Amino acid sequence: MHMSAKPKAYLAGPAVFHPAAKALLEYLSEMCAGNGLEGLAPFQPSAEDLALPPAELASLIRRRNMELIRSADVMVACVSPFRGAGACPGTTWEMGYAEGLGKPVVAWCEETKPYIDRVPHDRDEDGRAFCRQHGMLVEDFGLVENLMYASGPMAVQSEFEAAVKLARQLAEAIQPSAG
Repeated sequence: MHMSAKPKAYLAGPAVFHPAAKALLEYLSEMCAGNGLEGLAPFQPSAEDLALPPAELASLIRRRNMELIRSADVMVACVSPFRGAGACPGTTWEMGYAEGLGKPVVAWCEETKPYIDRVPHDRDEDGRAFCRQHGMLVEDFGLVENLMYASGPMAVQSEFEAAVKLARQLAEAIQPSAG
């Protein structure tokens, strides 16, 4: 990060799948700017990119997002339920990638009730919860999401702006600006 530049925050999450993705990502980037961060939206393919065969396009999107994550100082990740009870699997992969690179990851989730309350389940005689759809054990830690990213050093934030403010503090703690 350049001394005069704003810290960069990669904006992980399923916003890219929203019908108004461009406008939503611009709004999130503006919120970042208003809180002292440069928001890096996930890669959006051009019309030329969209002409690639599907496997090549997928590979391009993956590579470009990995480049963006490497260029960021921090990540702000939306882990709100996506196509089911839990977060977008691509987002959770990106979170692990960023953390593996040593970058702080701040998650936010619009759904604040515990994960177990979002998964239809039954309890056995020992009180363990099992998913009705798959019969698998449902973790019951009182967290809003999976323990691997909801029980880390920072609590999952309930609002995007709170996550952005925390991400800025973390970015500045890593590389304080000259001033």
